[in-house]
Amino acid sequence: MTRYLSSSRCAVYLLLTLSLVTGCAGMQHPVKDASAEMPEAMPAAEPAPMPEPMPAPVTAAPVPDHQVRGQVSHHEYGPILAWGMERQEYQGFAVYTYVLFNSDHPDAGSREGQRYDSLLRAVLEDVKTEKQGSAAGWQRNETNIFCIPFVTRVPKKDDALGKYDFELAGRYLGVLQESVKKNKKLFDRLQYRSGPFLVSLYEPLPNLQGKAATKMLYVDLTDMSPGAMREVLDAYRKRLDAGPLGNQELLKNSIKVVMLKYILWADENINIVETAFAKFK
Repeated sequence: MTRYLSSSRCAVYLLLTLSLVTGCAGMQHPVKDASAEMPEAMPAAEPAPMPEPMPAPVTAAPVPDHQVRGQVSHHEYGPILAWGMERQEYQGFAVYTYVLFNSDHPDAGSREGQRYDSLLRAVLEDVKTEKQGSAAGWQRNETNIFCIPFVTRVPKKDDALGKYDFELAGRYLGVLQESVKKNKKLFDRLQYRSGPFLVSLYEPLPNLQGKAATKMLYVDLTDMSPGAMREVLDAYRKRLDAGPLGNQELLKNSIKVVMLKYILWADENINIVETAFAKFK
């Protein structure tokens, strides 16, 4: 027994000795700093460039209404053989001007018939036809077209009044009257006066069914001298060339200035001239 204990003690002493030797060796050789073993740090990456700011949207200046639809610089005429025909055959024009008579086949020799005939002759003689305009390369969105109710596609100036479609003109006048009913003065003109009437719009007149007319130019020639229609037509075209249409605008002052001398030649009685101008409002 004593022998066994001695052997055990020797083993314990041996283990303690080895532990001391190992500890001393560890103190003589300290553990290296872990950071010393790490590779050199990578250089810091350059910051990514910031994206360039998006350019601010460019807001275009508002375009005048007449330029959006097309600046009027040419004039043509086109016969209307049926209701709404212009919506198919005359698409894309800048302005539509209607030549409307509020009567029923007046006698050609009457004052009324003379006014109608004179205006039709002026349009047929002074305004280019659609065929000539297209052949010349005119842009429709820069062109005013005089829409005239006719029973034939190619009326001659000598018998234009005989080919005018008064029934179709009456239908157009009916739609126009309804569209301006809040303008009592204009409504009464269209209902009770014989004309001729020139009425310009940015769209075909049949499109007004069920809505009020806004941008519009018109003139009532009921009291004008038949011999003055060419001057009226010239002044009217110049007004269309000058800029956008107003709200139910009546062409008045410019024609008075242009026409005064001409009408004095046509009517020897100054009282007739003064009466005509007084009513031309």
